[in-house]
Amino acid sequence: MWTIIIAILTGLCCAAILYLFNKTQHYGKTLSTILFILRTIVVGILVMLFFNPYIKKKTNKIEAATIIIAQDNSNSLTLTKDSTYYKEIYPLSLDTLINSLKENFIVDKFLFGNEVKDFTTIDYNDYYTDFHEILESIKKNYYKKNVGAVILLSDGICNKSHQPEQNIESYPFPIYTVTLGDTVSYPDFYIKDAFYNKTAPANSIMPLRIVANANNCRNKEMEIKVMVNNEIVEETAVLVNSNRFSKTFDFNINSEDEGVKQIDIHINSIDKELITNNNHKRFFIEIIDKQYKALFYAKAPHPDLGSIKNILGDHFEVSTIFSDEDIPDLKEYDILFLHQIPYSKMSNYEELKNKLKKNKKIPIFHIVGECTNFEAFNELQNSMQINKGAVNSILDIKPHYNQNFGLFNIDNEVIEATNSYPPLSLPHLEFSLSSKHDMLLQMSINDILTQAPLLSFTTDSEGRKSAYLLGTGIWRWKLYNYYKEKNHDDFEELISKSVKYLLTDKDKELIIIHKENYLNNEAVVFTADLKNPSQELTNEPDLGIRIVNRHTKDIYEYNFTKKNNSYHLNINNLPEGIYNFTAQAEHGGKSYIENGNFTVTNIGAEAQDLVADARRMQLLAALTDGKNFNVNEMSLIGKAIENDERITSIMREETNYKDLINMKSIFFVILSLISIEWILRKIFV
Repeated sequence: MWTIIIAILTGLCCAAILYLFNKTQHYGKTLSTILFILRTIVVGILVMLFFNPYIKKKTNKIEAATIIIAQDNSNSLTLTKDSTYYKEIYPLSLDTLINSLKENFIVDKFLFGNEVKDFTTIDYNDYYTDFHEILESIKKNYYKKNVGAVILLSDGICNKSHQPEQNIESYPFPIYTVTLGDTVSYPDFYIKDAFYNKTAPANSIMPLRIVANANNCRNKEMEIKVMVNNEIVEETAVLVNSNRFSKTFDFNINSEDEGVKQIDIHINSIDKELITNNNHKRFFIEIIDKQYKALFYAKAPHPDLGSIKNILGDHFEVSTIFSDEDIPDLKEYDILFLHQIPYSKMSNYEELKNKLKKNKKIPIFHIVGECTNFEAFNELQNSMQINKGAVNSILDIKPHYNQNFGLFNIDNEVIEATNSYPPLSLPHLEFSLSSKHDMLLQMSINDILTQAPLLSFTTDSEGRKSAYLLGTGIWRWKLYNYYKEKNHDDFEELISKSVKYLLTDKDKELIIIHKENYLNNEAVVFTADLKNPSQELTNEPDLGIRIVNRHTKDIYEYNFTKKNNSYHLNINNLPEGIYNFTAQAEHGGKSYIENGNFTVTNIGAEAQDLVADARRMQLLAALTDGKNFNVNEMSLIGKAIENDERITSIMREETNYKDLINMKSIFFVILSLISIEWILRKIFV
């Protein structure tokens, strides 16, 4: 408002000077008034443009309802006898449905399986089906939007995350489900699940638990064989006594020598069994000859300790001491975990400090919390200085993966899981890093990403490798991982790789960074670091790798690409199996060689139980006030949605702001007014 007043006053002043107080001008009263008004308007508009105001404009827009198509892209749909239909005919039927809906609605399409992605071509290449992710993604991305319905097309087989019918009653959109797949239950033996430790000590007993199921196989004999490196080590048989049969089998296998063992579980096939690829399951167990010794030193018992201990597994001998207990000789241990150590009034602090000075090589995993004495902590190590912040409160610190981290590889699924973990508890602190830290996780406070480390790694001036976890409560991460995935795999990978890095020989000149296990649908990725005699990173020489399949003896040879000061290699999928590799570089007349192994595992989750879960699809529709259709009723969906009175267009009021200076009409108005004034002055001069 004040800009309008300034513009009017400025215009009046200019017009008054020119036409009221200018004695040299001799116009009639009427003409002077007209010229006065014209000049006032022109100057006023120009002054307004100087302040660059905007015009507020409200418009009403009719928005059609959005129909969301969510298509199952998992390969369970093509493992049944109807595979030809779903590859050739079904996509055409779906296109017909989509085109009919587009006449009256906005149609958005997605594929889901391992992950949610934009709808392109249905290729049925996904190895898992995750209902929770697609439903939550739609709920989040279409919040407060005019969504008429979600059309969910799937066989209802869920083998990742938790069951979709949990808490579905509060879902904001009606779900129209289409049951795909084969609902007929044929005779079938299949391995439902296998429970085993991923690592085991050499020359010990490895427990193995198998859950085997049978459908429509009453009075048939189920035979199970356990093979290690293609040799039968255990076998058993049981008579199936019902049409919905399930039994748990426990085996104890000798781990024998160090190395990676290929474990195969076989169930016999029977007559009229259409699907037999779920009668077999293969996995790999790493046998470790060396047993590490770990010492946990904590102020008091804490659930964080148990969460980490469980991850370390059988090839760690763990000792735990609390408070002011005597500290053993650290030379007997390979790694030390300090949980909120040192703490205030710690009586044996000097003893700990002296023993760490005597053993400068033992790696330390520091866990800092509210009980930590920060002055003593700063004195105990020289890589990170911590002081209390200005605010005397406990903060919720959420983890965020640092994309620039490169000490070891972390799977993409682990990264996604980590970014969603519950917060840790930590006092408000100020940090000062005294050495180079590689941050695996950064702190996010109130959803604001900071540059402060939450989990970082460093090597101090005396050569000690250390990890710093700033915050307590990682036991919540483990529980959250199980809640989301029904396993602890993501949490286990995060902690076990952190510990493994601390135990890795720091003096290695050639380090190959890789995963121990890859899935057969993912790329095999390696990174490598090479140090020259001055311990500086270099990638001047070429680095090659020779990979050998241990069983088939197939050989694969590749050269790493160079990037910055490191090496990188990305191999598009390798067949299932155990692989040994040798990486080698020649530089300055010296050979740098590193050996290792990894496994590639076949994913068989979609092949375990191929009977479509029609009940789940019906339940999802019923609990969200939608409707359920069979695949042969797809032509009825369009009419059902059109007849649904809840699905309507809505009118939205939009407010637009437009800069006055960008309006072309203003230029012509000013030009016209100036022209009229000039013509009148010339005519009546």
